[in-house]
Amino acid sequence: MKSPADFKLIIFDWDGTLFRSIDLIQNSIIAAARAQGVVVDANIARSIIGLGLKAAQDELFPGAHYPKEFYTNFHRAYREHYEAGEAAIALYDGAYELIRDLKGEKKTIAIATAKSRAGINRSLTATGLHTFVSHSRTPEECRPKPDPHMIEEILAESGIDRSQALMVGDTTHDLKMAANAGVVAVGITHGAHDSVTLLSVNPAFIYHSIAELRAGVWGPSASIKF
Repeated sequence: MKSPADFKLIIFDWDGTLFRSIDLIQNSIIAAARAQGVVVDANIARSIIGLGLKAAQDELFPGAHYPKEFYTNFHRAYREHYEAGEAAIALYDGAYELIRDLKGEKKTIAIATAKSRAGINRSLTATGLHTFVSHSRTPEECRPKPDPHMIEEILAESGIDRSQALMVGDTTHDLKMAANAGVVAVGITHGAHDSVTLLSVNPAFIYHSIAELRAGVWGPSASIKF
């Protein structure tokens, strides 16, 4: 495998990878379900973060046949709960500096996220990372993870070959999307899925934090340095 430093396009997931939002998302899912009279297990709520809407609903409410209004009210309650807490959360330590420096090294930076278009635009602007991110895709424009559609669109828009692309994410959904797109997958364990779960889908590299990702101090076979 080539040195990771040679990759031209670095694609990041957002929630749980760069943005410390996993606990808020999990709690918002649980609170929104509770408002509809349904108890959702915290582990299930955490595991579905990053999935597409239909797949997430199937996991949260297995075998359920709720009316359309149930899902409408659930999503409204989730959005209200999440947005009420969003201003209190921030990037993971070192994330801003990592993205800034990657851009300074002439890397192309992209985001492939399960957030809404309005949500990722708001987050990029609030954190200042909009300055460095050249491409982004959401399920509003593409088929959701783990379908490779978001990465395929980013590759086409950037004009960079998949052999020059690297995907960093905190869930198996991110890593499977990368594998389905034929790009190198890098896992980070400080988000929704732990190292055992991430290793089950065989990423090329795995790290515990932004600092380790940057320094390349831990990996199954080689180091990675941006």
